[in-house]
Amino acid sequence: MQMKQCEQGGHYYDASIHSECPYCAAPGVGATVALDMGRTMPLAGVSSPDVSKTMPLTKHDEPSQTAGSADEGKTIAIVKDSIGIDPVVGWLVCTQGSQKGRDYRIHTDNNFVGRSEKMDICIQGDDTISRENHAIVSYDGRDKVFFLSPGDGRSIVRLNDKALFNTAELSSHDVIEIGVTKLIFVPLCGDKFDWA
Repeated sequence: MQMKQCEQGGHYYDASIHSECPYCAAPGVGATVALDMGRTMPLAGVSSPDVSKTMPLTKHDEPSQTAGSADEGKTIAIVKDSIGIDPVVGWLVCTQGSQKGRDYRIHTDNNFVGRSEKMDICIQGDDTISRENHAIVSYDGRDKVFFLSPGDGRSIVRLNDKALFNTAELSSHDVIEIGVTKLIFVPLCGDKFDWA
């Protein structure tokens, strides 16, 4: 991935995919891109003090969906199906590790955590985190409850300094330790607010 900042609008885009900014391109002139708002990853090469920016991954290899079209191969969240987007329901904020200061959006249902860009929550720079499915952060929109589950990672996932071997309910400001990375859980949805 080769991140470049647009001179005209200040947008960030992948220069290895687009020859010009897809956000500023006039309709019919430049390339367009379908964004998957369900995944976030840290911006590469950000050296400014504001390191909390995240950017949706582009999904240039998947066809964009239009109203009425069905994508039999892709599973979508129930909330996304009912309101048209997959809204943020909470965050993980890195307080220790290579990504200190960054935030990661949590969406409804299961959010898979790992180093790979394929993961819903991509934590780069910590080689003690497995590439895929090291842990799972889930939001059950029906019961309005968050959960943390260990995945297939080699190192133990810890919740509030205790080893986690089974699924556990998450509470506001719980500390999650994956590899040498520590994250604080910050919920948005719950008893006081929910997108439904």
